[in-house]
This record gives sequence, structure tokens and C-alpha cells, in this order.
Amino acid sequence: ETKARGALLEKAVETAEEYVKKLKGMTEKFVELDEFSKMLRGSNGISLQRYILGVMLTAITREANILLKKVHDGRYQLYRSMEGTGRARKVGLDLEVFDSYSGERRSVKSLSGGEKFLVALTLSLGLSTVVQAQSGGIHIDALFIDEGFGSLDPASIENALDVLACVRGGSKLIGIISHVQMLKENIETTIEVRKDRTGSDLIINC
Repeated sequence: ETKARGALLEKAVETAEEYVKKLKGMTEKFVELDEFSKMLRGSNGISLQRYILGVMLTAITREANILLKKVHDGRYQLYRSMEGTGRARKVGLDLEVFDSYSGERRSVKSLSGGEKFLVALTLSLGLSTVVQAQSGGIHIDALFIDEGFGSLDPASIENALDVLACVRGGSKLIGIISHVQMLKENIETTIEVRKDRTGSDLIINC
């Protein structure tokens, strides 16, 4: 009886040791996966998603800066801000503008309304270029800009037209939806909608 109990105890110890060994392996695997999960979420820094978005934003600003060099005598250039308040994973998706007149960087929030519109326009065109280049087989043949010009002064409209002139004649068709008279005078190919009591007519100027 004593031998039998001893054998059972030995068997129980062996089983317990096997469970402990398995548990140790599972614990190591859990720690590894937990660390990987934290890295993806950005718990210990910048998340993978934000990192990828940051890489894309860098490419977009690079394309936007090519267009910005054509206006304001190349005064402005865009940069990603790597500083931030709050958690580190919130850093990297803000934009700053380098002003060659002052030789300093400042927030894009400090730009005037016309300058902000110009920056937004170049970023939109830059985004289309990057998406087309990196998405394999996707072609963006046409872009339409709906308004925004009505709040601009004549100088800002001229700058916007200079930016659009840089992409004109390429592979993209840029369409502007607007009522601004200055645009009508500077864009040769137009589709004008005229309304009266009987309906609407399209007048195409090529």
C-alpha cells in the first residue's frame, strides 16, 4: 500500500512538472505576443498605424512642396512636426511650414486663409500623386475642386491657378466648380450652367 501511494505521488509530481513546463512555455509565448500587441497599439511609443500614416504624410508633403516652389517665390515648404504635447503616439501627423522670409518653422495654423487654401490644394494634388504611385494599377484620372475660391483675394486665386497650371497637360484632368468671375476669365475650357424659368442649359467653351 505504501509503495502504491508512493507511485501515485511520483506520477502526480511528474504530471505537475509537465504542466509547469507547458505553463512556462505558454507564459513566454504570451509575454512575446503581449509585447508585440503593445508595439502595434503604440503603448510604448508610436503605433504601427501612425508610423505608416507618417510615412505616407512625408511622401505627400514632398509632392506638395514641389508645387509650392512654384508660388510665392518658393517662400513656403511643408514639414512634419515631430514634436507634440501628450503621448508620443500622437506625434508625427501635424504639419509645420518653413517660411524662408523669417527662416523659421511655424504652425500651418498661422497661415492666412488664402495661404491655407493653397497648402490644402497642393496637399490634395500630392495625395493623388502618392496614391496613384503606391497603389499599383490605380489611376486617378480626374480631380474636382468644389468651391473654396470664393473667399480668396485676387493674388491668392492667381497663386492657386499657378499651382493648377503645373499639373495641366499631364495625365490628370483638374475640374473646378466655382462661380468666381476671375476663374472664368483665366480658364479656357469651361462648362457653364445657365438657368432660367424653363430649365437649365449647358454652355460648353473649349
